Amino acid sequence: MTIEEKLQNFYNSSIDSAQAEARAMIEEHEAALEKIFAEHKETAERQAAAELKAEKEKLKRNLNKKLSTEQLHIKRSLTKKNMELKNKLFAEVDEKIRSFMKTPEYEAYLERKITETLAFARGDSMEIYINPSDAHLKEQLEHSSKASLTISKEDFKGGIRAVIPEKHILIDNSFLTLLNEEKEAFIFHGGAAHE
Repeated sequence: MTIEEKLQNFYNSSIDSAQAEARAMIEEHEAALEKIFAEHKETAERQAAAELKAEKEKLKRNLNKKLSTEQLHIKRSLTKKNMELKNKLFAEVDEKIRSFMKTPEYEAYLERKITETLAFARGDSMEIYINPSDAHLKEQLEHSSKASLTISKEDFKGGIRAVIPEKHILIDNSFLTLLNEEKEAFIFHGGAAHE
């Protein structure tokens, strides 16, 4: 082998060695960059997922807050409407009671309640009260029931009240009490299922 061939061989060998070393360095650098990129990508995805989750939670809280506010508003409106309807209904009932009190059936009702009260008392002394608006019926009711009646100083919208003092018993068949009890216990069931 001549010197030129040896030089060429050395040159080729050096170039190959340098190229192999450069390729190894490039591959090593690419691997390091790929690793950094993968780590950065993973961190960015984690951060994006965390931000997305936080934003979803924030939106969910805001939606729940708005929903809660709207439900409260609807509930208040519904309660207000229920009260309006309840008051209207009981105003109609009150009017029907006043109409009923002008009929002969009302007098029969009073007689029946007085008779029931006397039967309950079983001969104990008692005081039976009628409403001031029924004062014109007092004489007739006393005659039919054979009981002494007192006109109440308090308006209780009709019906009767009786007191058995010895037993500390109040019998309250007044329309005022019955109406108040019904009003207190009344629950408005609305909707298609109750129509």
